[in-house]
Amino acid sequence: MAKSKKQVEAISSGMGVFVTIISGLVELVKSFGGSIEDLYYLGTPEGRQKLEAVARVIVEKAKEEKLKPKSIERFRIINETTIMVNLDAPLILPFNGAEIEFQIGSGWVKVEKRTDGLYVDGCKVILHLVERQKGGKVIKGYELREELSGKRVLHPNIMDALFENQYMIPADWKKDESGNIRFIFFWAVIFRRAVGKLYVRCFYFSDGEWFRGFRWLGDDWGSFSPAALLAS
Repeated sequence: MAKSKKQVEAISSGMGVFVTIISGLVELVKSFGGSIEDLYYLGTPEGRQKLEAVARVIVEKAKEEKLKPKSIERFRIINETTIMVNLDAPLILPFNGAEIEFQIGSGWVKVEKRTDGLYVDGCKVILHLVERQKGGKVIKGYELREELSGKRVLHPNIMDALFENQYMIPADWKKDESGNIRFIFFWAVIFRRAVGKLYVRCFYFSDGEWFRGFRWLGDDWGSFSPAALLAS
């Protein structure tokens, strides 16, 4: 009976694995100063017993590797001024037990540092303050969330990629025009504690280095706390 295409492919694949294993064994024996004839020892009762012991260890290790979670690429460096960021990579949580309340954004985005600032997928990033944050005024985070609704706020995975590649962060993000530290917030993801309080992640520059943090939406948000978003 003629074999189906799938059967032929399976046989071919199996033969490929077999050849790879035999080639590996030959190279391994040669690395210890042996020859291909020494492989005949594997056919003896004692050789088979030892081979089974080694095979058990290999199989157990293979099972362990299969159970390990696969690492997901968080960002990819393209050149000295460009990185790609994966918005679908697992989120870095602001604290243990944090849950996701709200999230927007997916896929890969291109982040570029140009002479006039930072760009995401060709759109310039701005540090935005609503009117109720300006001139010494403050606004509750819950109300600020409403005012930012519909705006193109940035994802914290971009913040984390910038934190890992700090040469990409514009120098003027460190302080505002008055020399005050900027706490730059990434509103595309909002986190929740079990008790229901909501938080947004940020980063800031202090004492010569960048730090990551978060803030409760019940706090007051003033001119030191801009939102990173794309210009319209």
